[in-house]
Amino acid sequence: MIIKRVRVWQYSIPLRTPLITAQSTIVKRRGLIVRAETDNDLVGYGEIAPLDGFSRENLEEARQAISAMRRRLEGQPIPPEPSALRAAYVGRDGDRVSLPSVLFGIETLLADLAAQTAGVSLSRWCNPQASDRVPVNAILSGSMAEIKEQLSRMLPLGYQAYKLKVGVETDARELKKIAYLREKLGDGISIRLDANRVFGFDQAVRFLTSVAQFKIEYIEEPLRADQYSRLSDLRAESQVPIALDESLSDRSVGKATWSLRDRTLQLADRRMMDVVIIKPMLAGGLCEVLELARELSRTDVKMVISSAIETGVGLTAALHLAASLSDTVLPCGLDTLGLLADSLISEPLPEENGCISIPTKRGLGISICDLDANPYCTSVI
Repeated sequence: MIIKRVRVWQYSIPLRTPLITAQSTIVKRRGLIVRAETDNDLVGYGEIAPLDGFSRENLEEARQAISAMRRRLEGQPIPPEPSALRAAYVGRDGDRVSLPSVLFGIETLLADLAAQTAGVSLSRWCNPQASDRVPVNAILSGSMAEIKEQLSRMLPLGYQAYKLKVGVETDARELKKIAYLREKLGDGISIRLDANRVFGFDQAVRFLTSVAQFKIEYIEEPLRADQYSRLSDLRAESQVPIALDESLSDRSVGKATWSLRDRTLQLADRRMMDVVIIKPMLAGGLCEVLELARELSRTDVKMVISSAIETGVGLTAALHLAASLSDTVLPCGLDTLGLLADSLISEPLPEENGCISIPTKRGLGISICDLDANPYCTSVI
């Protein structure tokens, strides 16, 4: 069985509410959906969506890369197992595309087709013992009044982990929010904090000393980018575990030539964090994340798989990946489809008791909408 045709659509989908990050405010998500048909009429999908302010490549560079890769993919056989994924798109000269988002899209598409051929879900193709559901965290942000309103909606949904954005208001107000959460959630539910790289070292020490009493699971990106070298010092000073996200893809951290996996392992070796937040779209594909998970399993560093605000295509691929790593990942940051005005998939992903169920059909196991008729999509290849 070989790939006979590849098509690509570009999408531009508004967010229901603007999303504020350390780098920018995201009001719409842009990316590419790749579709491949085989000579025996199977259809596979992948998503390529660099994230502005995080990815090293932009959308135009990704579009040019997949345009060049299309001819290489057409005529390629479907890989029989995960270890053969990369060989399916390496050129005769050994050259292969190096843009992380393009790798993620290509590997998702090939894995989707391979799992369909094998008659299993994508997660079970990666790991026959994959979990059938993935726990996810809820996200809280805003004023105390907004936090109360959000929590009242989320509590009945059974989340076992909540992430609160901090560093927006005064430390005193942030502490009141955290105290309120711990009171309402009790001791059995995790509280995670995301500081979006706003604290200087001394302020971070004071803040973490104050919040330690609330049994915080971890704080994400507590230090400003210009002070990342003091993360080891902060870990030594703090009882709250440190998680890194943006720093893993920040080319000013360490050597500019490092991949996200290289940077993660280097920072882990320097004992600069306890948890890593891995966005597969930024990491460089399924193979890269699977290899990183294997290497981190030999350390004390834990992994959280997180969304880069993809559509249902990329998000479902990330869910399958998280399910295949079920023994090594914490509740994931993958409950994000509701942020987009359109997910591009026909049916919602089932969610219950703070977990998203993994599609059980072959491959990705989802139905994609008619992309030619979708108002947010334009055929480009």
